[in-house]
Amino acid sequence: MPAFALMERVILTEQTFTSLMHYLDVLYKLWPIVVGLVAVGVVWYRTRSLFFLFHQILKWLGLEGKYTNADDQRVADEYLDLNKFNLKTGFHLKSAKAKTVLHRWMREHDLEFADLRRAGWFFKANQIKFDIPTRWQTRMSVVLIMALGLGFLAGGQSVDADDYALLRVKATETWFWVGNNEAYSVRFDFPEWLRGDPWRLQQGDCRYVEDSTPLHNIWDKDVICRLVLGMNDGFIAEAIASQTRASWVLRGFGVGCFVAMLFVGFWLAGAKELQAALGAKSSSTDSIPGNKAASDSEPLPISQSQPTTETA
Repeated sequence: MPAFALMERVILTEQTFTSLMHYLDVLYKLWPIVVGLVAVGVVWYRTRSLFFLFHQILKWLGLEGKYTNADDQRVADEYLDLNKFNLKTGFHLKSAKAKTVLHRWMREHDLEFADLRRAGWFFKANQIKFDIPTRWQTRMSVVLIMALGLGFLAGGQSVDADDYALLRVKATETWFWVGNNEAYSVRFDFPEWLRGDPWRLQQGDCRYVEDSTPLHNIWDKDVICRLVLGMNDGFIAEAIASQTRASWVLRGFGVGCFVAMLFVGFWLAGAKELQAALGAKSSSTDSIPGNKAASDSEPLPISQSQPTTETA
């Protein structure tokens, strides 16, 4: 079979998800570096400070030094304390002054950090406010996250075939399923209006039909027939195993989308509850006679002040 031998040297089929699993395998072998990069990413995300990252790297290397000037050292200590606070709380405070204002506001309202963390990213610590999205924005976000999660789950389910491998012919970019001594087009099992130009190739088509039927390209048929006739069963088994692992990765992403949606919903509910509680507390404080008199003694804005009478 010289033609088949030449074909095997020039081109064969390629399993779809080998590259993905290859990268995952590399990451597994280089996990210390990956863990270090993830740690650096987490620190950067929570502090947004290159100075803090650089300081921590110098600290890990044992090269941390002190300033000889007392004022410089005091400023550096305050900035390091600020970034350590951001690293632990995730508030992304931009200055030591903002941290002081936040502490004073929390004391005034008798709040703990755990109370504010319930609001997640909906609490803006630099502005001391809750950024609650509108109902329309919330619904659109839920729809998008659900669509993304369902897309990942559907993708994982579609490539998880126990007996069939999803492959393609390199030269013609023809995708197909192959297994159990037969092959068929990618959309063969789709509804009629989505099938496109379906085809199914079985051993009889390879042994007794000399033209490209049921395909349109004789090159595709020759390559796929090698798999259908059982000349590369080990390759098909390897592709199926790779696709099974990839399907679990996709499903993990899908589940992650729904878990993230639950966290965001929990944060949104906590932000609304805390905002309502603070609003009710402010209203009750204003209703106290002493506080009411104090607020009445403050000058009103021009638009709300009483009209004045001019003397002739």
